[in-house]
Amino acid sequence: MQNTLLPLMLQCAMWSLMAIGGNTVALGDIHRYTVTDMRWVSDAQFVAFFALSQALPGPNGMFLVFIGQQVAGVPGALVALVAKLLPCSALTWFGAGWLEKHSATPWVQLTKRALLPVSIGLILAASYILISSLEQSHLSLLLTGASALIVFFTRLNAIWLIGAGVALGLLSASLGMHGF
Repeated sequence: MQNTLLPLMLQCAMWSLMAIGGNTVALGDIHRYTVTDMRWVSDAQFVAFFALSQALPGPNGMFLVFIGQQVAGVPGALVALVAKLLPCSALTWFGAGWLEKHSATPWVQLTKRALLPVSIGLILAASYILISSLEQSHLSLLLTGASALIVFFTRLNAIWLIGAGVALGLLSASLGMHGF
């Protein structure tokens, strides 16, 4: 367990600094490291931990605590929690004053504009990783794509699509179908 806590702490601290404003931008690297490289969790566990952290109140990066607990029990969860919260909180605390003071400078404005497409690309990559980690059938991929298009092009609240997905899943399970 000791051999696991240090790499867990260092990685969570790095992701914390990389993902100010949300871990979604770091999701691809988190998946690569925890699922592919270290094999600490499976694809299904990763998606379940991420979904659970989105459903619970608090920072969305708390799925790292679930991964830490899976890897090294309670000590792993505590290490992941501290390593997730401390670096980004310290950077935010010290950087907020500087940014407020210099927010009108051309360099800060240019940096903000340059980071926007990078963030969008990282979020799209994270979406691809989550979908490819979970979706196994063509029907499931079709429903995911249709749901994304409906949310993007209409004002329909996503909770209705989630409810429809739950109903379809329950219906297919009760009929003995495993298409979803």
